[in-house]
Amino acid sequence: MAIRVVYFSWKGHTEKVAIALAKLLDAELIQIEPVRDCGMAGKAMKALFRMKSPIKPIKTDLTGVDTLVIASPVWAGRVPAYVNKYLDSVTGGSGKPFHVIVEMGGRGDQSAIAVVRKALEHKGMKFVSSASTIEKDVDSGSFMGTIEKFAAGIRKQ
Repeated sequence: MAIRVVYFSWKGHTEKVAIALAKLLDAELIQIEPVRDCGMAGKAMKALFRMKSPIKPIKTDLTGVDTLVIASPVWAGRVPAYVNKYLDSVTGGSGKPFHVIVEMGGRGDQSAIAVVRKALEHKGMKFVSSASTIEKDVDSGSFMGTIEKFAAGIRKQ
């Protein structure tokens, strides 16, 4: 099964989660990178209003990919504008399953997952599962149990 894990990370927490997950799944790992960055207030405002910001060229065609996993931080209860841009650019995913994992400081995971779910279901993709990690657990390294359980569910599909 060809699995692609696509992630955006600002401070490295989501990157740690995505790397660990991709290793467990033997998955292709792709990073969403902004064309240019803005300040935290601008990032939060763009996330809150579900705006999109330009990203560097990235694989968005899911031809040949069986399962997509989106890994994103939670900002203002949403996903960053860079993730929104990626979601808007996805092609070739109709009928394919997807999973979502979000990394957060403490709350907002369900609304951020809902943003990803709505965007990809609009493209005909099928939501399967989601998980959340907390920043302090990523810092301490105690997030692996969550990642292992999430990965096991993805492999079972």
